[in-house]
Amino acid sequence: MPMQQVIQILGDYIKEQYNANLNKQENIFESGIIDSLGFVNLIGFISETFGIEFEPDDLIEDNFYSLERMAQFIGQKKE
Repeated sequence: MPMQQVIQILGDYIKEQYNANLNKQENIFESGIIDSLGFVNLIGFISETFGIEFEPDDLIEDNFYSLERMAQFIGQKKE
């Protein structure tokens, strides 16, 4: 799946769940859009939507801080 499509899917999820419009590089944690419970829900959404199985080492902020970074991470996990 193209990275732009992954970004669109993630952005649509965040817009629907949190009523927030993000640009692809905006930090979702610093902006206050996602809290710890929201992060757990986001992980579940990514797992179900993209068929990703997470390792404990995957669950770091660096992999999820923006739509663009999440899309890159998902692409790496799907390789």
